[in-house]
Amino acid sequence: MSADLLPSAPFAALNLQRYPVKHAKDLQAWDAADAYLASFIRKDATFVLLNDSFGALHAMAIQCGAAAVFHINDSWCSRHAIEQNTRADWIDYVDQSVTCAMVKLPKSLSMLEAQLLQLASGVTTPVEVYFSGMQKHVSNGHLALIKQYCDDVEYLPTQRKARMYRANLRPNQQRMLPYCQSVPELGLTLQNVAGVFAEQKMDIGSRFFIEHFSQLPSAKTVADVGCGNGLLSLAYHQRHPDAALYLYDESKVAVESAQLSFAANYPQAAVEILHRDGLVDVAQQFDLILINPPFHQQNTITTDIASSMFTQAKRCMHAESELWVVANRHLDYQADLKKQFRRVHVVAQNAKFVVLKVMR
Repeated sequence: MSADLLPSAPFAALNLQRYPVKHAKDLQAWDAADAYLASFIRKDATFVLLNDSFGALHAMAIQCGAAAVFHINDSWCSRHAIEQNTRADWIDYVDQSVTCAMVKLPKSLSMLEAQLLQLASGVTTPVEVYFSGMQKHVSNGHLALIKQYCDDVEYLPTQRKARMYRANLRPNQQRMLPYCQSVPELGLTLQNVAGVFAEQKMDIGSRFFIEHFSQLPSAKTVADVGCGNGLLSLAYHQRHPDAALYLYDESKVAVESAQLSFAANYPQAAVEILHRDGLVDVAQQFDLILINPPFHQQNTITTDIASSMFTQAKRCMHAESELWVVANRHLDYQADLKKQFRRVHVVAQNAKFVVLKVMR
């Protein structure tokens, strides 16, 4: 492929934006790993991009005259950013013929494994794959997975602290099954799809939150924003089985996990589980909103997502609605909430977490 490489145009000229839009001014929509991968894009090739965060790779593929671009990506927010930044149609990878694959290495090893198997199941001959990530985020576990599913693995020189591996992915018809996680104190069995948050063990923030669910109101309509595997809603349903539950998450594997977990535990529950960016464009008002906000976007620590969730929640609350939040104490979400809401009350706290009750 190297003989036909095109020089990559500066990403700055593409005017790429992160999503959510609100973010620290020093955060940009690409990194050195994107630039390294982009140097291997060539004209007329057909690419599948795995975990293109904000569209830097897709935009560069368009710039370089790629024949077609397909995606494997878990994130609704990444998809939205890619569509906004490229103004191109999003096409999921569903076994199309491709020349090459480019992988931004995800934090989750199980997600990487599932994505490699998804790609491998659609090819009939080995396909060339480039893997890259910033050096501090690439582990021996990433390399072990690459070696497990690929041949001819080659380490390329690190550039600007970005690692790069080139390899040939073998065809493979294996599929990863959800991890069955028992929660004996609640009598639940969670069905966790590869890559979902807290895949192998119960999230300790959620555990602390659930310990105080006796103080939650009996609501007719409940929104669980950033629902993950659905644990909070499952626990609420146990106490209030007549409540209508609406679960939202921007992670596709989270939505799939929540759907499977409700089907396994409470198949008759009144529940809707949606893949989207929280409550964006949701017109409904809820009696109760539950949020256990993430503070990572890919490998970047950020409070932007939580702040966006709080703003969305306020718009979906009536005068008597309650917003309940569990969060790491060191992130001080109380200060942000007090800027948007009149009543912010600490319900419980320990050395690591705080549970907040918020009203308009």
